[in-house]
Amino acid sequence: MFGKKSDEEKAAAKRQRQITAAAAAAGLTVMGGQFRAPNQDPVPVEGARVTIERGEDAGRRVTATRVLLTGLFALALKKDMNQLFITIENGDKVMLCPVPARKEGAARILATMVNGEATGVDKVE
Repeated sequence: MFGKKSDEEKAAAKRQRQITAAAAAAGLTVMGGQFRAPNQDPVPVEGARVTIERGEDAGRRVTATRVLLTGLFALALKKDMNQLFITIENGDKVMLCPVPARKEGAARILATMVNGEATGVDKVE
């Protein structure tokens, strides 16, 4: 906590700051190492997987995530075609976040940053 930090601690802190900034650009919140959204359980950033679907693609099917989050109402919910849907999964925790389509670039950067570390692919700085 106090004193000199190792190179690994510095790199982890830098990665956390980058993910927090990328999440903010996409309209998501990261606090305390967890993705947070209103009325949803927080999902830890470390080990998370992020997937992105466009509204028109997501509207064609009812996903298990939607059924988990909304129950039987998932069949009646309409998805807005002007939105993206970001799904963040980590173990048994799942978060579904609608994001305006204009933030697709920022959402894809976030997904690359989070998934790149989880799959062993490092981003080039």
